[in-house]
Amino acid sequence: SITTQGKQILVLDGVDRKKIEGKRVCVVDDVVSTGGSLRAVQSLLEKAGADVVCKAAVLLEEGGYDGSDLVYLERLPVFPL
Repeated sequence: SITTQGKQILVLDGVDRKKIEGKRVCVVDDVVSTGGSLRAVQSLLEKAGADVVCKAAVLLEEGGYDGSDLVYLERLPVFPL
């Protein structure tokens, strides 16, 4: 997240891993800027045995992630200060 400073770690425990193993899943985010969180979650889910079949967001920030594989409702314009 661009709003959080420092190192971030995504964790999926064994109980939740068993729930998604072999399942088709969709990753949903509120705002996508660089796509870093999407890529990290997709990698984690695939390592856990899930099949990521779609990625979706409410808003896609302009000028960041290319969005070609993302379903989103609207582009979010970014204005320089």
